[in-house]
Amino acid sequence: MKIRIKSFFAVGATGHLKEGPGSRKEMLVEVREGTTIDELLRTLPAIGPPEQFDDIMLHVFVNGRLKGFDYVLQPGDVLDLHIPVSGG
Repeated sequence: MKIRIKSFFAVGATGHLKEGPGSRKEMLVEVREGTTIDELLRTLPAIGPPEQFDDIMLHVFVNGRLKGFDYVLQPGDVLDLHIPVSGG
């Protein structure tokens, strides 16, 4: 099944997963049925090890709603990954 990740910039090294010219700045990902957010995050490059997900305050929104890492992805889900940053 296919899902979309809108904030692919947060996961780095994912240029090969973009849809190509004219894409809507989304990444299309194929996952098996029953995949959780946690399982998906473990496959994405540059997020870091799972034991650091809390340290980086990673938040995952599915279809505009904050979800836990145990959420089971559904066909057509759209994910937004948010890693709070600060600077000045």
